[in-house]
Amino acid sequence: MQINREHINRIFITLGDIMVENKNYLTELDAAIGDGDLGLTMSKGFSELASIVTNIHEEDLGKLLFKLGSNLANTVPSTMGTLMASGLMKAGKALKGNNSFNDEEMAAFFDNFVIGVMERGKGKPGDKTVIDSLYPASESLKESVLEGKDLRLSINEAYKASVDGLESTINMASTHGKAAVFQEKSVGKQDPGATVGKLFIEGFYKVIANL
Repeated sequence: MQINREHINRIFITLGDIMVENKNYLTELDAAIGDGDLGLTMSKGFSELASIVTNIHEEDLGKLLFKLGSNLANTVPSTMGTLMASGLMKAGKALKGNNSFNDEEMAAFFDNFVIGVMERGKGKPGDKTVIDSLYPASESLKESVLEGKDLRLSINEAYKASVDGLESTINMASTHGKAAVFQEKSVGKQDPGATVGKLFIEGFYKVIANL
């Protein structure tokens, strides 16, 4: 399967809708163990990407992703905005020169996205962060692609892995950012950042699984 420019447009428009729909939900989660602005920043940032993606005259998908990441960083220079932007820019650099993505390149996108987020945030799986939903999704997708599974099935399994990863954060204690102040008090609460990661995977799933 080939993911082309039109598909990428649809994915980012879908992501904008998803973040807006979950604005209040993210705000509530973040208010419990953070400063409560996550819903605002993610809805604002991804709404902006949804509004500009079709107007960016760039056929190189790697360059397009880098530009989207740069715009996200400028639009919402918050902690999560910077992390997600870093992921997009890292993936954009790695996939520069491609006008479409095959299954392996989509796996490379998520792999590099996660690496970008981890490098920027100095986080790892188990720290109760966005990584805990992104990393298992990326690993699932890489494994599925190596097994030769259809990308529609692969992204479905990756999405399920992100949901499981998100649920695993409930029993973790926060170690990064403002949530770390709560430490043991954060146990029993779903991580807001990991929720964003799951919603990010969901945007790709909703489009690719229905191609």
